Amino acid sequence: MHRRILLTGASGGLGLIMADFLLKEGHFVYLHYNSNPAALLNLCSLYPNQTACIKANLLVSEDLENLFNSTANVNVLIHAAGIASAGMSWKVSKEEFEKVNHINYFAPFYLSQFFIPTMRQNSWGRIIFFSSVVAQKGIPGTSTYAASKSALIGLSRTMASELGATGITVNTIAPGYMDAGMIREISEEMRSELLQTIPSHELGNSKNIAELVLFLIKENSNYMNGQTISVNGGMV
Repeated sequence: MHRRILLTGASGGLGLIMADFLLKEGHFVYLHYNSNPAALLNLCSLYPNQTACIKANLLVSEDLENLFNSTANVNVLIHAAGIASAGMSWKVSKEEFEKVNHINYFAPFYLSQFFIPTMRQNSWGRIIFFSSVVAQKGIPGTSTYAASKSALIGLSRTMASELGATGITVNTIAPGYMDAGMIREISEEMRSELLQTIPSHELGNSKNIAELVLFLIKENSNYMNGQTISVNGGMV
């Protein structure tokens, strides 16, 4: 069955890969972006009847509401938008902490609030959050990012217990170091060091994440609920 999906962060590296997989399966995807619409042009031209691009700044409450009002009949939410942050916990500024948490945690929470009532009325829905191996391991210099991603794990477990009887599942994917997305923002030297911490000694293939998303939105994934699914090459 084809779904109507809102994918936040669709213009990012991992977002583009997931969008491509979802569209090839025939789903309709609302592609959210903030500052890089050009990244979505190819997908929109290939799938003009399955896509709609929506710009929204996840830091702005009015934009979150507009994102909801610009969609119709959405029954799958995939919260892939996020920003990184580096800095020792005692050095992180109040502004940095609030910005990272607003995008990585508050926005997924508020958007879910918008869509859950309709999902409950329809007795079906899928919500997928994105955490990180960084939230699971405790890596120095990642306190703000880790805090925001850890919060999503608790949120998904609680929402799953609240919504389990309504036909809605809520799960979290916790990727390790993948070959697309934020890994592109770090130096080659640091990337080489990271590889030594991964038992497989290689970056993950982001298509693994896309395949997992395809499973989680299927009808027969209904008993997988409230889970944090780690895809990290054995790091956790």
